[in-house]
Amino acid sequence: MLVACGLASINTGGTPMPLMTAAIAAVPDNRSGTVRFLMKDGTRPVVVLVSHAVLEDRSARDGGGYFHQFQQYRRLFEQMASYKYDKGYVEADGTVCIRLMDLPLDSTN
Repeated sequence: MLVACGLASINTGGTPMPLMTAAIAAVPDNRSGTVRFLMKDGTRPVVVLVSHAVLEDRSARDGGGYFHQFQQYRRLFEQMASYKYDKGYVEADGTVCIRLMDLPLDSTN
């Protein structure tokens, strides 16, 4: 189990397999400015949450609203979610959260 940041490891020691894109529309939360979407680990759904801070950072750089930024960078968020999932960096409920600290350094300058 990982202790840092309250994350629980789900890695069972097997070969990591990237999460797959699910053909389910992303859901924006207008109140919090976050976006939730699903990916799949085989047949098991995995919830991914992109934080408000990440979307706000992208919006400040590129313009447009937070959901527009999600759509523009969805592939990047999917890659980041797959990496975090494979490493076991998930919340206790299995959700993968993409936070500002997960972005490459050059994206925050």
